[in-house]
Amino acid sequence: MEYSCKATVRVTHEASRSLLEAVNPDNIHTPQWLTINCRSLPDMLECVVEVDCTSPTRILSLRNTLDELLRAIKSGINAIESSRHLEP
Repeated sequence: MEYSCKATVRVTHEASRSLLEAVNPDNIHTPQWLTINCRSLPDMLECVVEVDCTSPTRILSLRNTLDELLRAIKSGINAIESSRHLEP
């Protein structure tokens, strides 16, 4: 029997397209049992992370992936906010 674990992260931000660009490079190399799909919606970034949970260690991988994703989103938001302060 196969089990799947899925988590959805939604972040409201007016620069969702820029956040998507900041997050996507991390999604290039993932194991076959892990999928990460992010998309930019109007004023929102949505990311869905799905893991084949047949192994308990993969549940930890899901948590770690979410941690990395949230860090990347936070860094992207910080960069966007910092650049706004630099504009004349």
